[in-house]
Amino acid sequence: MALITKDGDHAEKAVDAPKIQFPCENYVIKVVSLDVDDIHTEITQCMLVHAPEMDTNAEGVNRSSKGRFVSYSFRIVAHSETQLSALHRDLMSIQAVKMVM
Repeated sequence: MALITKDGDHAEKAVDAPKIQFPCENYVIKVVSLDVDDIHTEITQCMLVHAPEMDTNAEGVNRSSKGRFVSYSFRIVAHSETQLSALHRDLMSIQAVKMVM
C-alpha cells in the first residue's frame, strides 16, 4: 500500500509497509469531511476523475452524531501508486476534507 503524507508525497521511511499489487480491485478510499453543502458532489467528481470506473451506487455514508462531519467510503480499482497519490492530493485540496484514508 502506498503510504502518503498530507502533502500527497510518498512516505519513504515506512518500516515494513504492506504492499499491494496493482491493479487492485475493491480498493477502499475513505474520506472524512465537514458536512457542508455540495460536499458529496465535489468529492464524487474528484473520485471519478481518478477512478472513472467507480460505481457511485456502491458507496458508504456515515454522519457524526452531532452532524458536523460526514465520512464516505468508495471502492475503486487502484491502478498505481501514482494514481493513489494524485487522488489523495486532489481530495485533500478540497477545503472541507479533513482526512483521506
